Amino acid sequence: MMGQPRLTGSALGLFCTALISSPAWGAEDASAAETGAARALAVDGLKLAQANNCAEAVPKLERAEKLYHSTFVAIRLGECYVSLGKLVEGTELLRKSLREPQPTEPTPALAKALERAQKLVDSTKPRIAGLTVKVAAVQDMRVSIDGVVVPSALVDTEVPTDPGEHNVEVTAPGFLRSATRLSIGEGEKKNVTLTLTRDPNAAVAPTAPVDAPPKEASSSTPAPLASPPSVSGPPAAEPAPNRTAAYVAWGVGAAALAAGGVLGVMTMQKHSDLKGDCTDGACPPERQGDLDSAKRLGNFSTIAFGVGAAGAVLGTVLFFTASPSRADRAASTPERRFVGLTRPRVAIGPTQIQLGADF
Repeated sequence: MMGQPRLTGSALGLFCTALISSPAWGAEDASAAETGAARALAVDGLKLAQANNCAEAVPKLERAEKLYHSTFVAIRLGECYVSLGKLVEGTELLRKSLREPQPTEPTPALAKALERAQKLVDSTKPRIAGLTVKVAAVQDMRVSIDGVVVPSALVDTEVPTDPGEHNVEVTAPGFLRSATRLSIGEGEKKNVTLTLTRDPNAAVAPTAPVDAPPKEASSSTPAPLASPPSVSGPPAAEPAPNRTAAYVAWGVGAAALAAGGVLGVMTMQKHSDLKGDCTDGACPPERQGDLDSAKRLGNFSTIAFGVGAAGAVLGTVLFFTASPSRADRAASTPERRFVGLTRPRVAIGPTQIQLGADF
């Protein structure tokens, strides 16, 4: 494992001086108490890290970062993470520090810290391992590595992992916990497959309580016979009404109305042509045929309009009084009869329209 980066005594002094004078420590939105506490924690943490005591330095540097962010502190904290074997967390913190906006002319201490961070990221990246957890998807499934929940999007996907021992676990409601412990080396890529098995002791839907057996009766009194429990199935679904006849009637009515409109327009055109030659219904012999044709078109138009109106009325009646088809009624249990309109009839004459039906 790479050794902990060290600073000489003079370099550490420049580092702490640059830290104390950094603009980040004098921001207006921080109280004087927070600024002073963060600075003290950072200086103590840097001294411990310089002495290769990252185990004690990390808590101080983490608290300093929470109180107030500093690129110097973040870089040193990332270096300590890497030194303690937390390669993933350490390199991510170093990368974040390298992406931060920096002054156009950084101080020598800051420039040196940034250079050291970049070298450490480059040298640590090949050492990071990769772990892929494979498990059949189950509702509300939860996968965790070392107690940290893995997002569902990363299941069956390689996850950057620190080298060493790891506990992998998957749980789901109604299933037994499945877990394994594995060891993974630096730069190693490893797959682990877990299987969820249903828990036989998982809670099931409550059942109806069983009646207690009757007490023993005396020899002189016969025990009452228990009546068998009534079994009721789920209510049969009401079959949908069959409205085919209504749609057919509406279709015929619409077609008849359209035909009546066309014939009416043709009749009006005929009358318009005859208007100049005929007066009071009398036409010259040569135009008598046109007059008869106009009358026939008018009669046909009137009949078509009557059929259209009858179709519209009949379709409306059939729509609101429709009952299920015979096949649907036979399939439903128990059989239900709908008392409605049956055997609809329509009769159209030259001067009248008759509607009839049996109920």
